Amino acid sequence: MIHADVLAEAEGDPLLGTTIAERFVILARLGAGSMGTVYRARQEAMGRDVAIKILRSDRAFDAQAKARFTREARAMSLLSSPYTVTVFDFGEITEDAPGTEVGVVAGGSLFLAMELLEGESLGQRLKRVRRLSIMEASRFARHALLSLAEAHEKGIIHRDLKPDNLFLSLPYGEQEEVCKVLDFGIAKVMSGTGKSVDGLETQSGTVFGTPRYMSPEQAQGRPLDARSDLYSLGVLLYQMLVGRPPFIDDDAVVVMARHIKSTPLPAIEAAPDAGIPRPLSDLLLRVLAKSPEDRPSTAKGFIDEVERATSTASKEGRELAPGALTRDASPTGEIGSAVTSDEVMAENAPVVLPSTRARNLLIIVLLLLVVLVAFVLASSGRASQGPAGERHSYAVVNAAHVGYSRPTLPL
Repeated sequence: MIHADVLAEAEGDPLLGTTIAERFVILARLGAGSMGTVYRARQEAMGRDVAIKILRSDRAFDAQAKARFTREARAMSLLSSPYTVTVFDFGEITEDAPGTEVGVVAGGSLFLAMELLEGESLGQRLKRVRRLSIMEASRFARHALLSLAEAHEKGIIHRDLKPDNLFLSLPYGEQEEVCKVLDFGIAKVMSGTGKSVDGLETQSGTVFGTPRYMSPEQAQGRPLDARSDLYSLGVLLYQMLVGRPPFIDDDAVVVMARHIKSTPLPAIEAAPDAGIPRPLSDLLLRVLAKSPEDRPSTAKGFIDEVERATSTASKEGRELAPGALTRDASPTGEIGSAVTSDEVMAENAPVVLPSTRARNLLIIVLLLLVVLVAFVLASSGRASQGPAGERHSYAVVNAAHVGYSRPTLPL
């Protein structure tokens, strides 16, 4: 990820102050992951700061890691949408950095220079505010879909859409934030015949992606097309509106099984206080259909349907997310740490405030239940010994029941 607001120089990083590929002066370390490290750098010839991702030195001679890095650069270089992060340069570092240590950089490593974005990921935003207004969520979805529309037209399937791979930024002079799609590291570039042109076909039993956001066909390791990305975007839109993805569990395989077999709770029922228009809730169910044939066929078609479904909310002026859902923001308004897409998000479930009529009905039902329980206890002559505040468990789908073996989930 590219976070200009969390610039923090890492003590002892030998790259700080050095020049990479004879043209990028490393200024600050922005973050690091299993594949590489992202720095803020100065491109002297152009007089601009960029974000530069450098493949870790211990991955420099890993063929799969280099292929993934190259695939990301190739895919992003084909795209010019204002809603896709812009790539400036890509290449191989031929020289060792002074004082190189394993995990930093060495000759043979690859680099990818991109625009430096200021803002936060959708994952960070949802950690702070839990859910978004209808109009804001639909606007971000539209931006991401416009990015996907171009990618799909050029035969690129993203395969890893998730909150951490959507970045929210306010361009200079603009009044509204834009949403940009990041990280095409596991994207598949297809030929006109529908076959992969990167030579990295998915092996049998291996699943690429993030379980909470992958389509049923992706969870089963089946061939994918653009409609798989649309499903993932539907999961993201559902989360932006409701406050959580449609399926969550500590076990990734259970989540994948639910994507394959379970019907999600309609958004209008999952967040009854959010004012979600029924047409939008119905659209989400169709986008989250198990069969790709039952979903919108293109990103542009999805955009049109979202705009029609949200027209009611727009006319009624539903701009603000209902309820005081903001959390985890400091008194100074500073942004908290990023939420990884694999973290358990049960604590981010929406706050549901039933209507007065619903509360009255609930009180009546509870009173009747109390009378019934008292009668049963009196008849049986024994009291319940269950602990107070006991938490109820919900049935989950066992992976053994969905017809596939536990997949490999590459990091």
